[in-house]
Amino acid sequence: MIRLAWRLLRLLILCLVVGVGLYFGGPYLLTAMGQYLITQHFPARGDLIVVLGGEPYLRVPEAARLYHDGQAPAILITNEVAWPGFDALRQQGIVFPDNQEISLRILEELRVPRSAVHTIAERANSTRAEMEAVTDYLKGRPARRLIIVTSKSHTTRAYKIFSTGLGPDIRIQMHPVKSDPFDPAGWWRTRADFKQALHEYQGLADFWRIQAWGWIVGQLRAAPPPVTVREVRGGG
Repeated sequence: MIRLAWRLLRLLILCLVVGVGLYFGGPYLLTAMGQYLITQHFPARGDLIVVLGGEPYLRVPEAARLYHDGQAPAILITNEVAWPGFDALRQQGIVFPDNQEISLRILEELRVPRSAVHTIAERANSTRAEMEAVTDYLKGRPARRLIIVTSKSHTTRAYKIFSTGLGPDIRIQMHPVKSDPFDPAGWWRTRADFKQALHEYQGLADFWRIQAWGWIVGQLRAAPPPVTVREVRGGG
């Protein structure tokens, strides 16, 4: 009975310590989690500005600013899957611009020459699919220094996926949109930021899962085949 009471007391003390730690240290931990989602490299001149799909009203003007600042001579606009019902409306002759077409219009209004803008026709449904589409686009082209423009909370995951997929021959510079309202020091206080952070950590968990599985498979393939020892019996 005394031993049980002592165990319960230790459990209570542990819960109390954890609770106090979360109460006072929670904001620091949450802020660290928000800051981890943002990857930004020192600005340097590149060969191509790559604008990832989504939020064209934030990402595309930032790409135009980088172009006018002389950071790169060209902009590449990726393509994303159409919204549900989008293609059905077009088949009926009801035409609305998709995000890539909106991006082209924004760049035109921001005085980026059409000759400096390139597009990928293939629609991508994920950041990994975008990386694969960009990999195909770069084949046979001299661009080796990419400036990737995306939302703040998306930069770390995008960097991991692109740097892993494109390999060491392509230099990647992540550039989060300056005007993006995502707040790493208070993302848990607003619904939009909370949803972004949750989505990114889900994506990071998937990235780590794929990397871990690839490592396990690689280790299994590299392992030497088992040696079968046969007992040889001598003649009498």
